[in-house]
Amino acid sequence: MHWILLTVAAVAFAMAFFAPSQAMIVVGMLLGMVFLFAGFFAMIAARIAARARSDAVLLTDADVNALRKSVREAREAREAARRPAGGKTAG
Repeated sequence: MHWILLTVAAVAFAMAFFAPSQAMIVVGMLLGMVFLFAGFFAMIAARIAARARSDAVLLTDADVNALRKSVREAREAREAARRPAGGKTAG
């Protein structure tokens, strides 16, 4: 799709280059710029879509909850290891 837009942009710029009147030059330049930007945005969108992850590899709610639980347990284990054995602080 983006190649079609870029081809139309090239045709519009060629039309502006060979135009006999100033109005045709303006129309050709405007169409060329619009289709050029549209082609670039279509290229970028295709690139992003090609590199995007599918929804199948995204985490589910159960996965997120399991990760939260493991992080919470690891944090509690670290805090328990930092506390003195008797539970009393020096001082």
